Amino acid sequence: MPDVGGNFSEALYYLNIYKMTDKTIYKDAPDYCHYFFELVETGNLLNELEKSKKFTQDTFDLITTEKENYSYQPNKWTAKEVLRHIIDCERVYTYRAFRFSRFDNTELAGFDENKYIEQIKNTEQPLTDLLNEYSIVRNSTIALFKTMNDEMLDNKGIANNVYFTARTLGFMTVGHNFHHCNFIRTKYLNE
Repeated sequence: MPDVGGNFSEALYYLNIYKMTDKTIYKDAPDYCHYFFELVETGNLLNELEKSKKFTQDTFDLITTEKENYSYQPNKWTAKEVLRHIIDCERVYTYRAFRFSRFDNTELAGFDENKYIEQIKNTEQPLTDLLNEYSIVRNSTIALFKTMNDEMLDNKGIANNVYFTARTLGFMTVGHNFHHCNFIRTKYLNE
């Protein structure tokens, strides 16, 4: 089970916020993705991408300048690093979905999200710039998924030694996004 941004039992607490109503995608992704799927409310991928975009923008709009570099405990990511992580993962998930939707059966490698964050730790980027980048990336993700028909969405490929479909990667993007925003709201904003 990969790290989902904190203690898994703690993360299960947030399951009561959203519930995926369409369980058909579960069979097309590894078990650890099911937690993220549970954070998605419906089976309408494009609507869920739009909803999570708004939720993310609303969440990070609550972060004050004083809280941008705040971490709720030592060795945890700052609020800006969490947003950077959301952006990085969305790019990776969407790239995988793009390849699979085009029936490219080349096995794709995994990635280490912690190393990605380490590489940008010393760059100073304002939260407003990160939010703008997030919006651009999400709009691109939505545009890509709009081009996919059911056959493209359901084509399976291998990434990080496990099978996914473009559809499951889309819902993974949404659930992963909700997961981190929930942590921002509870751990960083004390909601």
